[in-house]
Parts: sequence; C-alpha cells; structure tokens
Amino acid sequence: MALAQRSFDDRGRAIRLTDHEIRQRNALALAALDAVEGIGDDAEQRETLDYLVRVVDEDRLSDRPRFGS
Repeated sequence: MALAQRSFDDRGRAIRLTDHEIRQRNALALAALDAVEGIGDDAEQRETLDYLVRVVDEDRLSDRPRFGS
C-alpha cells in the first residue's frame, strides 16, 4: 500500500490536492478499512469492543458513562 502525500507543508500550511490525489487518498483509506475488517473473528471483535467501552468509561471526570450503561 502506497503512502499518501502530505497535505501540509513544513510550515503547517495546507497544500491544495488535485481531484486525482483526493480520489487516491480516499481509495487508500477504504483499502485500509477493508483490511481492518478482516482482522479477528466476530467474537474477538466483540470482546475488544467490550474492553474498549469499559476502559473508556473508567477514570472519567464525570460520573456519567460515555457509552451508557
């Protein structure tokens, strides 16, 4: 998978992308999402989500959980 070009110069200014570059970046992002989708089985993904929800809700400054109960 090729790396997309930077969209900011060394001074932090935005670099205008061509329509072709935007489409290329979009295609790379979709390919990355497709690759992630194939990692692990459904049970493993559910276990990971449950873990992430639990740890995000731990140690919150607010008493309200981020994901509900």
